[in-house]
Amino acid sequence: MIHILALITLFFLVLIVYLISKIQLDRQKFHSRIKVLEDFIVEISNEQKAQDNQLKLSDELRDKLKHINATLSKDIYEVNFKLVEELYPRK
Repeated sequence: MIHILALITLFFLVLIVYLISKIQLDRQKFHSRIKVLEDFIVEISNEQKAQDNQLKLSDELRDKLKHINATLSKDIYEVNFKLVEELYPRK
């Protein structure tokens, strides 16, 4: 009877050690997968920030271009108007 109890106890001890090592291995795999996902999220976040900066620059350049075009159109109109006045003076 004692031998059977000793074998059962030994079996459960081996099972406990196996399960503990399996849990630790699974935990390590989980942490390595989480690390990969975290790195991927950081990379995507950095790319998103870069794209946001490019979009902001694009918007700023578009606004500057509109302003420059308006100023240039006004200047061209004034030059044309003065040229016409010089070529065809009022009588």
